[in-house]
Amino acid sequence: MNLFGLFVAAGGLAAILWLRPHHQVMGLTENQFWSAMWLLLLGGVVGAKALFVVLGWHHYASGELRFWADFGTGFVFFGGLVGAAVAGGAFAWFQGLNFGRGADYFAVALPIGHAIGRVGCWFRGCCSGHPPHPVQLYEAVSLLAIAWTCRALLRRVEAGQLNRGATFCVYLGAYGALRFLLDPLRADGSAERWLGISAQQGIALGLIASSVLTMMILRRAPGLVVQRSRSFKVQS
Repeated sequence: MNLFGLFVAAGGLAAILWLRPHHQVMGLTENQFWSAMWLLLLGGVVGAKALFVVLGWHHYASGELRFWADFGTGFVFFGGLVGAAVAGGAFAWFQGLNFGRGADYFAVALPIGHAIGRVGCWFRGCCSGHPPHPVQLYEAVSLLAIAWTCRALLRRVEAGQLNRGATFCVYLGAYGALRFLLDPLRADGSAERWLGISAQQGIALGLIASSVLTMMILRRAPGLVVQRSRSFKVQS
């Protein structure tokens, strides 16, 4: 039995099942919800594969991997996250929706699904850590803690105590910090370092910086979101 595939599929299903009852408060119709799910999946796969190709180009240049023949090998979560966010932003723009309104709910669903998927990584032995560290399980537990924290923050957003988009920003910053701390324990990373920082840690720092910057923008202009309208503003 392919436990890795089973856990990854279970993680994706868990995320969708958590999101599905909230589609109306996210501002989505039934059709929009499922269209968004397929588009985000496509954006996530493209982004995850694209970043792996960039970071692991030597695997292809040496002939160790072939792009189409070995397409199922090599995906980077950071790339998938960016790809899905871009796809979600484009969808919100063309549909005239509030991106932050929906993103806050993904801040809970994503770490839930990701945590389950990391258990699959542990069974498969990929994304492993230096002995004796089960980095995949460290990340899985931490992701559940992030999901729990984001759910608490989401209640405050729903109550109007926090701006829309704040929960998603916290998720990005928290996950960036988690990956920055766990990267030195991982045994599958690239040996190249710049100022002692790996490529994955550099991306994690970028994620943290983006989170902080967006939070600052939201505090100054809470209605500013990715939305197609004349003023680019919506009611929060």
